[in-house]
Amino acid sequence: MRIAIGLAVACLAWGQLPRPVEGTVVNGLTGEPLRRVSVQVMSAARPVEPVVTDALGRFRLPELPPGRYRLRATRAGFFPSEKGDASVEVTPGDGPAAVTIQLNPGAAVSGTVTDEAGEALPGAQITLLRRAYVGGRRKLVLAGWGVTDDRGQYRLHGLPAYSYIVRAAVQRLAGDPRLYPPTYYPAAAEPENALAVALGPGQEQRGVNISLRPGQSYRVSGRLVNGLTNTPLTNTALTLMNRGVGVAVLETGPQVLVRDPGGRFTVQGVVPGAYDLTGSYLEAGQMLQVRMRLEVSRDLDDVVVTMRPGVTVRGRVVLEGEGNLEMAALGVEIESDEDLVGGGGAARPGADGTFLIGPLLPGGYGAKVHRLPAGAYLRALRVGGREAALDLSGAAGQTVATEWVISLRGGRVEGGTTAGAVVVLVPAAGAANRRSRYRAGEADGAGRFVLPGVAPGSYLLYAFRNAEAGAWMDDEFLRGLPEAGVAVTVGERETKVADVKAQ
Repeated sequence: MRIAIGLAVACLAWGQLPRPVEGTVVNGLTGEPLRRVSVQVMSAARPVEPVVTDALGRFRLPELPPGRYRLRATRAGFFPSEKGDASVEVTPGDGPAAVTIQLNPGAAVSGTVTDEAGEALPGAQITLLRRAYVGGRRKLVLAGWGVTDDRGQYRLHGLPAYSYIVRAAVQRLAGDPRLYPPTYYPAAAEPENALAVALGPGQEQRGVNISLRPGQSYRVSGRLVNGLTNTPLTNTALTLMNRGVGVAVLETGPQVLVRDPGGRFTVQGVVPGAYDLTGSYLEAGQMLQVRMRLEVSRDLDDVVVTMRPGVTVRGRVVLEGEGNLEMAALGVEIESDEDLVGGGGAARPGADGTFLIGPLLPGGYGAKVHRLPAGAYLRALRVGGREAALDLSGAAGQTVATEWVISLRGGRVEGGTTAGAVVVLVPAAGAANRRSRYRAGEADGAGRFVLPGVAPGSYLLYAFRNAEAGAWMDDEFLRGLPEAGVAVTVGERETKVADVKAQ
C-alpha cells in the first residue's frame, strides 16, 4: 500500500513539474529569424525576466509550471500580428515547450508638400492620425508626426498596419498676408472628408502628396474676464487649438497676449474649424483657467471668455463590509465626459485611502478604480455624503468631498467560447458608475474564461475574435454587430455560467 501511494504521489509531482519554453521569433512576411528581440512572459503571478533572441532568432525562457502563458515580443519597427501577443501551453512532459512568434515589419508613408505654385514647402509639419476608441468614443488620435525636408519631402516609418489620415500644415510667414489652412490628404479641409491611407505590414505608400493653398481666415475678438471678481483680466495668453486632430508639438494654434487693461483681445487669421480656446492665469496663488469651445465659420466678435478656478476633488476610498484592502496599491481615475484634452486626473490613495485630484475644469466626470483585487468592484460614489454622479459643472473654485465605496462581494461570470477570444461584459445603459463596470478578459486555449469582480446587475456578454480595444464601450458599435449579446444577471457573490459565440 505504501509503495502504491508513493508512486501516485511521484506521478502527481511529475505531472506538475515546470518546463522551460524555447522558441524562435521570425519576420511574419519573409520567415527570416529576427535577432535582438525582447521576449517577455506577461504574467503578474509568474514574473520572469525578459530574454533576448540570438542571431538565429532563438530564445529560451526559464522553467514555468504547467499552464497557458502569454508571450510578448518587442523590437523597434516591428509589430505583433492581428492576433496580438503569442501564447504557449506548458503541459507536463520531459522536453521544453516550443513556440514560434511572428512579428510584422512596420509600414511607411511618404510624399511631398507644395504650395499653390507647385514649389516645395520645407518645414511643413506632417501629422499622422488614426481613428481609435478612447473612453468608448471613436476619435482621431495622434499616430506620428514629422517635418518636410529642404525638398518639401517627408517620410514616416516604423508604423503599425492601420488606415491613417495625413495632415499637412505650415506656420504663417511673418509679413505674408496669405494664410495656408491645414490640409488633409489629398485636398480636404476637414478630416471627415480626407482619404484614408491604408498601410499593410511592411508596406510603403509613396506619393501621398499634399498641395497647400491660401484660404479664407476670420477674426475672433472679445474680452477676458476674471470669474472670481467679474473684472477684466490682462497680461495673459489665449490659444486656439484645433479640436480632435491630435496636433503635434511643433504646431501651435493662433495665440494672442491680452494686454488691454479692459481685457479686450483680437485673434486674427483663424481658419474655419472647431477649436478649444484655452488659457490659464495665476492670481494670488490660485490658478484660473478656461477651455471654451468655438466653431469658427465667420468673424466672431464680443466673445466673453471667463477664467475660473478649477475644481479639486478630495476623495477617500472606503471598504464596505468585512475584508481587507491595500489602499496604497489602488489607482483612482477621474475621466471627463467631454472631448477635452487633459480632461481628468488620477492619483494613488494613501494608506488611509485618501487622495486629491485637481484642479479640474468644471464639467461632468466618470470614476474608475484600478488594480482592485479579484471579486472587488466600485459599488458607489458619494458626493457630499450622497450617492451621485461626479458632476463638477457648477463647482469652480471649490473642493468637492467624495467617497469611493469598494465592495468585495462582487459576482463572477464564467463559461466557454472560441479559444483566445476577448470576452466582454457590458453593463446596462442606465447602470450607476457604468464606465467602471465593464469587464473584459481573454479565453484560454480551451476556450474557458472567467470575469471576476462583477457588480450586481444586468449585463450583455460578448466575445470577439478581432475587435478594436475599447470598441465594446461604444453602444453604436454593439448595435451594429451581427450577433446580439447574451443576457446575464449577476447578484452579490454569485457565479453565473454562460457560453457565448465569438464574432
